[in-house]
Amino acid sequence: MDTINTAALPQYFGDIMHDPVHAGERYTEDRFAFSEPALGSGSLHTIGTAGMRFSEFRIHTHSPVILLDTEPAETAESAFILEGDVESAFNNMKGTVRFGNQRHNFHYNTDFSGRHTLLSGRFHACTITYNPSFLDELMAAGDSGSLTAFRRHLDKKRPFLAIPEPVQWHCEMYGIIASIRQCRFEGLTRYLFIESKMMELFVLQFEHLHTLQTSTSTDKWKPADKEKIHAVKTFIEQSYLEPLSLQELCSRFALNEFKLKKGYRQFFQTTVFSHILRLRMQKAKELLREKEMNVSETAFFIGYNNVSSFSAEFKKQFGYSPAQYAS
Repeated sequence: MDTINTAALPQYFGDIMHDPVHAGERYTEDRFAFSEPALGSGSLHTIGTAGMRFSEFRIHTHSPVILLDTEPAETAESAFILEGDVESAFNNMKGTVRFGNQRHNFHYNTDFSGRHTLLSGRFHACTITYNPSFLDELMAAGDSGSLTAFRRHLDKKRPFLAIPEPVQWHCEMYGIIASIRQCRFEGLTRYLFIESKMMELFVLQFEHLHTLQTSTSTDKWKPADKEKIHAVKTFIEQSYLEPLSLQELCSRFALNEFKLKKGYRQFFQTTVFSHILRLRMQKAKELLREKEMNVSETAFFIGYNNVSSFSAEFKKQFGYSPAQYAS
């Protein structure tokens, strides 16, 4: 298995391109692309603000590889996996942390060096890295139930992993990540928007993890039922353009309606139909962005017979009309 030191990519990839998109006092943005015929290819997109850095990392290799992080720095990081599986081992922590598709977690460490084994040839992740002094200022602003445990670890400089096993993110998180990745604003407006979305994602992530940490025993699910709820979500993500009903989903996965509704809210912080709607709107946005269809064709494709209703919902979801987005 190949090992790649992320601090020395030129040693492994012969073709590396760097596009410095923006360099200002408060905001920076850079894009990197790298490839090597015998190894694979990838890209890195970073957006830096005062105290936070959003990174989108993709890599496609011909076989599993190990990414070696040799930069021992104190930092905190929110990680969101869009594709692939990775097993991380940090030098000053026992055991490993396994991340899978659409899983997330939050980690603070005084030494972030370690090994990340990519278990599949494709890997795609988004992270937000926080400067500890920036987090100190946030913590000093007041106490919060969801941040209390982290604050104690930060004060004592002790490693902190929000939850032992990364958990499935919910639809609202996906929407925020998509809005950052697909932001079409320009100039200062672009970076103000992205910075606000990074903070929103930070809050949502901590609230989600806090909810899981404080769940009472009465909220615990039988493993079989929990698997069914997650199977429903997977099915919806593959079939969201089809006409779906609660009755059909309950029958297909042997769940009653109450259990399906409760499970969706508890595990994903949304409803079945809100999830379907969000996926359809993201598909509409993709079609318009790629100019594969016009507004009326897109509305019909995702299940709307009325273009006005589609336009109103699109604007509600994203803050601008589909016609504005497509122009």
